Amino acid sequence: MAHLRGFHKIKDLRDRERTEQEKQHQSRVETFEQKATQLYEVLKEKEEAEHSFHQTLSKRTIQAMTFIQHQQYIERLEERIDSLQPEVRDARQAMYNSQEKLTDAYVEVKKFEKLIEQKQKKHQKWVKDEENKQMDDLSMRQFLNFQSR
Repeated sequence: MAHLRGFHKIKDLRDRERTEQEKQHQSRVETFEQKATQLYEVLKEKEEAEHSFHQTLSKRTIQAMTFIQHQQYIERLEERIDSLQPEVRDARQAMYNSQEKLTDAYVEVKKFEKLIEQKQKKHQKWVKDEENKQMDDLSMRQFLNFQSR
């Protein structure tokens, strides 16, 4: 059973690695959610600004300076959107990569669990076979002792 301790140690190591991968994945998910929320908020702000500006235009005339200011505001929002989109894409990719690593870590742990289970079954079978051999040997001796009397 000493060889099983080695497998248990390796499994424990893989389990710790899996736990670390879970933490990293959760961190990546939170980063992605944060970036995606920022992008959503800016897109929402732009949409609301455009909608309110169109409402204002339909109700009355506006000065050219107000129109220019609104246009500049929309341009700043679009620049912010353009800068956030790659960040969201990168955060999403990092999240997917960490998910793959986490899946691999789960598979590794499962492999060692199966290996340990198979080794334990094999050892139990060996113990049972040895017990049966000893019982057969004992029965044979008792039979021979009984016959020799």
